[in-house]
Amino acid sequence: MGEKSLKRFKNRLTYANVMSSLAVFLVLGGGAAVAANQLGKNSVGSKQLKANAVTSAKIKKNAVSGAKIKKNAVTGAKIKNGSVTGEKIKDGSISGAEVNSSTLGVVPVSATTESVRSTHGTIKTGEERVIFEYGPIKITQKCQLFNGDTELGSQAFISSSVANSVFTSWRDNSSKLGPDTPESDREMSSISWQSSTGAFEGEPPFDTGGSVTAATGQSFNVWIGEATEKDSNTCWYWLTANIIS
Repeated sequence: MGEKSLKRFKNRLTYANVMSSLAVFLVLGGGAAVAANQLGKNSVGSKQLKANAVTSAKIKKNAVSGAKIKKNAVTGAKIKNGSVTGEKIKDGSISGAEVNSSTLGVVPVSATTESVRSTHGTIKTGEERVIFEYGPIKITQKCQLFNGDTELGSQAFISSSVANSVFTSWRDNSSKLGPDTPESDREMSSISWQSSTGAFEGEPPFDTGGSVTAATGQSFNVWIGEATEKDSNTCWYWLTANIIS
């Protein structure tokens, strides 16, 4: 720039020119920055936020508490597999109503808490089935013809795989029940107690039952309901056992 041009520029550099230029600067840039730093409290709402503007990196650690989560907002699909462990579940929060019993396997019996086991089913003429087993003790139900094959009877037997187990029943009793005990001394019912010559006949669990203590410590009471029907060659059984120890 020549000397004459510089003189002309200085002559035009008035107070009004400087203030005008400064005002343009504030409007185009500086004013916006000042305004951004002076936003009023609660002036930015969800409408002012651009979609997807708030990412997980923008959220302060531990800033989202339970009170901030909408009820029912967290569904099963939102929970990572394996992320909920036993220590994360509140004691007593899961009751029997929340447990699907069909998903359970064999539940062990506590040594101090009483429990009840039960079963039922049918067997055909000439068949036998173990209908209950606890420790070394087994109860077997038989469905067989007797009295010259004119009657079909149902009969329960007890057995122990260890010697010196104890049992009582209306039919037999022993303090020496073991692997060598003959079947005739292990009867819990008589075959004639529940029999049929044709149509269905039944007996509730009153007579067929007993109390048992194995030599290994297991103990229980048991009741068995029985029914027979010679016309269909079928025997029924219903068993309930109350575990004592």
